[in-house]
Amino acid sequence: MPSVPVPVFTLAILVMLLAKVSLTGADRYRQVVGFLAACSLLVFLSALRWSFDLPLLRQLQSLTAIALPPLAWQCFSKLTSQPRRRQTTVMLVPAVMALFVNLAFPVATDVALTLLYFGYGIALLSTARHGADAFLLSRLSEAPAAAKIAAVAGAFLCFCGLTDIAIAADFGFFDGRQAPLLVAVSQIILLPFLCLALLLPFSKPVIPDTVTPPPTASITEPESESVEDAQRCARLEDILHARSLYLNPDLTLDLLARKTGIPARQISRAVNATRGCNVSQWINGFRIAHAQSLLRQTDAPVTRVMLESGFNTKSNFNREFGRIVGMSPVDYRRAAVNSVAPDSETGLSAALTADESPRG
Repeated sequence: MPSVPVPVFTLAILVMLLAKVSLTGADRYRQVVGFLAACSLLVFLSALRWSFDLPLLRQLQSLTAIALPPLAWQCFSKLTSQPRRRQTTVMLVPAVMALFVNLAFPVATDVALTLLYFGYGIALLSTARHGADAFLLSRLSEAPAAAKIAAVAGAFLCFCGLTDIAIAADFGFFDGRQAPLLVAVSQIILLPFLCLALLLPFSKPVIPDTVTPPPTASITEPESESVEDAQRCARLEDILHARSLYLNPDLTLDLLARKTGIPARQISRAVNATRGCNVSQWINGFRIAHAQSLLRQTDAPVTRVMLESGFNTKSNFNREFGRIVGMSPVDYRRAAVNSVAPDSETGLSAALTADESPRG
């Protein structure tokens, strides 16, 4: 049957992807490890269920399918500002209700699963829509990745909900004769995305061709910008400079709010309105400015500069340095020797002219 090799192939890709994420050792991907493991188990049980069609396998598949959406939700909700009790309620109540339906009214299991997947999927998409600042308990350097992964997980759950609808309709009208084919088709649709995730590097330094002025540039207030937000942002920047809070690699939006005495929501709004970026990018502007100073004034290795500037990973440091300055840290230090290095504090850029200058 065409459905048997496809789930097996999907399982192999998922296991390789899980191994890749685990071996990176990057903290910002820890949310996805449990989710990928649950997906792998579900696909494994699905392959066995459609191959042997044993009652035990069908029940195990249903239980795993019920557990997957709340697990996905828990992976990301714990990084938000939601109260712990509400997180627990949202995670357990729908899952327990779906389990009750599965045990007491097995014929309605597909309906319960569809509602479960759509509910949690839409919730994750709604949370991710607010961007990195919604994950205020995540490290600021990891919050953008958390937002993107949450959006992907939400879209995946909604896709699974659509698949459940198609399979339920097949059992309702055709006695499930097309169900294995529907499972195969749904996984064939997902396979290109899984393969792309497997082949692409998780941490790829990006060096843009143009220089983007950093968040620490001088304020140019749009007419619609409130004076209160501008004053609050200026106060925040004074505190950040005075206490060097941006050098803490474990800084989160929640911690920043407690250190400054300004609610996290107000910090996010002020930074978005006055700097046109999220809090993570704004903090990285301070960190990159500090790194530039170290690169100009010391001979410290780039890795040491990275750590002393508040970054945890070299990939994130290189990516943010390239986004703000327009070149890699090594090229910046080389340019600084020739006094042509761009300064992120002013947003000015200076192209490397070493190749154009006359050589003795």
